[in-house]
Amino acid sequence: LEENGPRLLVVAEQAKVFSHRGGNVTLPCKFYHEHTSTAGSGTHKIRVKWTKLTSDYLKEVDVFVAMGHHKKSYGNYQGRVFLKGSSENDASLIITDIMLEDYGRYKCEVIEGLEDDTAVVTLDLEGVVFPYSPRLGRYNLNFHEAQQACRDQDAVIAAFDQLYDAWRGGLDWCNAGWLSDGSVQYPITKPREPCGGKNTVPGVRNYGFWDKDNSRYDVFCFTSNFNGKSF
Repeated sequence: LEENGPRLLVVAEQAKVFSHRGGNVTLPCKFYHEHTSTAGSGTHKIRVKWTKLTSDYLKEVDVFVAMGHHKKSYGNYQGRVFLKGSSENDASLIITDIMLEDYGRYKCEVIEGLEDDTAVVTLDLEGVVFPYSPRLGRYNLNFHEAQQACRDQDAVIAAFDQLYDAWRGGLDWCNAGWLSDGSVQYPITKPREPCGGKNTVPGVRNYGFWDKDNSRYDVFCFTSNFNGKSF
């Protein structure tokens, strides 16, 4: 597409940014044209679209769209997301009053005429992962009940990356629990007979994906303090 002008490039200066519940954060994203210093050719309006990626790569959640003076935010993000706009090529997104559900990977897409490019930024939250089983005893929760159980503890169901980080931090738990992607896993730092065998290597053990309605396990929840301090 050289005849249409220089190629559009979208860049995130950081692949991962950190914050905590109740905080504010900037997801960095800038766009350039190859071989030029200008942000836009002036012939087409620039459209900026932010989406949140999910564990199902075919599904993205709309977060924010801007084109000229037209701006729209979606769902739980309404009233909490804004373009930083510090320069004409700045597509960075500011998220305010961060919620536990905001954790995850975000895609910045810039569209100009027939040209478009994307960059991905991960929002990581400071907090703690904890295993939860109901008073009835272990392995009593289907996936939907597990989600609610975490909400009842002022938490959300943990993502795999959050459980992995907790395992690296020393979390050792023999009971398998649901994670946000629908998988069932458990972290072992000290291999032993009842927990997969003592001759196995430490790690996060994966039971795979199970029926969200009929399979029953415990759950791993994640929560974050409002001031970002650890528990």
